[in-house]
Amino acid sequence: MHRRTRLSLRSSTINDKENEQELASPRKRRSQLPVSEKSAEQEEEEYVSSPKKATRKPGRPRLSRVEEPEDGSPGKGTPELVGKLPEREKEYDELVGYVENVLSTDGSGSLYISGPPGTGKTATLQRILNHPSFENALKPVYINCTSIKSVGSIYKKIAEELALKVAGTTEKQYQGAIEAHLERKHKTIMLVLDEIDQLASSKQTILYSIFEWPARPTARLILIGIANALDLTDRLLARLQARCELKPYLIQFLPYTKQQIVAILKACLAQTDSLSRFPEAALGLLAAKVASTSGDIRRALFIARRLVETAKKEDRKTGSTIPTVVSMGQVMAVLKQVYGASQSLSNDLEEGFPLQQKILICSLMLMLKHGKNKDITVGKLYDVYKTICTRRNIQAVDQTEFSSLCTLVETRGIVRLQGKKEPRMHRVCLQWDEEEVTSALNDKQLIASILSDVSCLGK
Repeated sequence: MHRRTRLSLRSSTINDKENEQELASPRKRRSQLPVSEKSAEQEEEEYVSSPKKATRKPGRPRLSRVEEPEDGSPGKGTPELVGKLPEREKEYDELVGYVENVLSTDGSGSLYISGPPGTGKTATLQRILNHPSFENALKPVYINCTSIKSVGSIYKKIAEELALKVAGTTEKQYQGAIEAHLERKHKTIMLVLDEIDQLASSKQTILYSIFEWPARPTARLILIGIANALDLTDRLLARLQARCELKPYLIQFLPYTKQQIVAILKACLAQTDSLSRFPEAALGLLAAKVASTSGDIRRALFIARRLVETAKKEDRKTGSTIPTVVSMGQVMAVLKQVYGASQSLSNDLEEGFPLQQKILICSLMLMLKHGKNKDITVGKLYDVYKTICTRRNIQAVDQTEFSSLCTLVETRGIVRLQGKKEPRMHRVCLQWDEEEVTSALNDKQLIASILSDVSCLGK
């Protein structure tokens, strides 16, 4: 015990010295983007200007104002998170108009925001909360539904965010406390449920009860659900369509186009004095690739920053005062690293199936051909998909994006998703004949290697 005490004291002393050194050294000032040129998902300056995070995978950020601080109170928004998001002006104006209308009538409303990852949903909503007219008129509550342990614990999380006193610890007691609070006089609440599709259950009881709250006479609640699927309310909450007062208002965020991605990249690169490094053709190639696969602006910014860092390393190596210009070959090389070394860029742009969808389909075919259990869920399919991507040095999407990917493939009629439970428990059934799919993709070296790699099944 004495030895453990000495070790912990020594560790504490070392940490204190490190903290003193860190405080004594001048902190590097991060580049700031102006209000009108801040990009989607609060990631622009990190992806283009921070060399220390070159290999970090882009992900969905937390809302700075509605993030859960330690003291339980909502934090203040930062100045650069005010104003319209580039290339999302239309969606911003639509959101502002909706919230203003609800506040003017002192009423309630529900809103569902859909769109693929990296299309500015969360970042646009952040700017709505920092809108001068709303900052003092709303009580923001933000919850990412992927962070809760079970579907029923959402009531406890909401009650904690509202700082409610609950006489008990059961799901019903937390729900009752929230509904009692909505009956009392209070400031209008903006409840944001990010990744709301994670609350799906067999009978959708919890989703229905939450979407029914705004219909209460004294609720003063603006409920906003965010998810990737366009038809979530129609598919999972069909009863809401029958009652006008419960039907949520829908806003869709489409994937960024090539032109939009070029505009955002130019604005961001200009702030770091890096725009001169990119010829117009190089930016167009980068934007075209990202737009053809996902339209995820975070991915485009991540790739652009990698190219900038490569060019800066070349400057330091040669000692040249003239900035190194990014070549088309360098853009091609980074794109192949990100989207798969075996994938031909020109072929991928010409064909209708993006690389990630091809890997998903072939992962399913591999499990059907060589797997012992033919009852395949989205969760099991994701495990095999992730293994295949890792072995081929291809960046895999996360679990949430993969569920959205399955939905996209389902819209093509290739697979069918069955089940009413959580998305990762949905069964995946191949609709096309296996021989038909194989013949359509058999000329691809990558696809053939996946179908023959039985070791990915973990046998």
